[in-house]
Amino acid sequence: MEHVVSQLITKRKELEGEYLFHKKKLATLEELLNATNLLIRAFNPLINLEDIKPKRYTGRKRYFKKGESHKMILDLFRNRQEPMTTTDITKELMRQKKLNYDEQELLDNVQKSVLHTLKNQQKNNLIHSIHKDSLNGFTWELCS
Repeated sequence: MEHVVSQLITKRKELEGEYLFHKKKLATLEELLNATNLLIRAFNPLINLEDIKPKRYTGRKRYFKKGESHKMILDLFRNRQEPMTTTDITKELMRQKKLNYDEQELLDNVQKSVLHTLKNQQKNNLIHSIHKDSLNGFTWELCS
């Protein structure tokens, strides 16, 4: 019975620590929002701040710096010079970034980001998909 109480105390400490962290972050965000509101009012006193709708926040983690995945993918194709699946590209980029691609949730999240980059590169005629199957998804290659 004592080990159950010990585990519950440990869990409580963890939860309270996370709660205090988020409470402090929320206070900081409120200060920034209020300061921004004051600046807006300084430039336009007649504006109705309630008419400004908040931007949707996804909370999704960025795994690559701006333009980094674009460059890494093109470098990968230039070095390999062979078609690759989305999953193979994702795993190679994760390996280069020292991310654990055995963790399925992380792999899925990074793959969404990589697929977004691949589709942008396809729109710009840098790469194109040559095949799609249900197991590996798209297979990609550089445009000639």
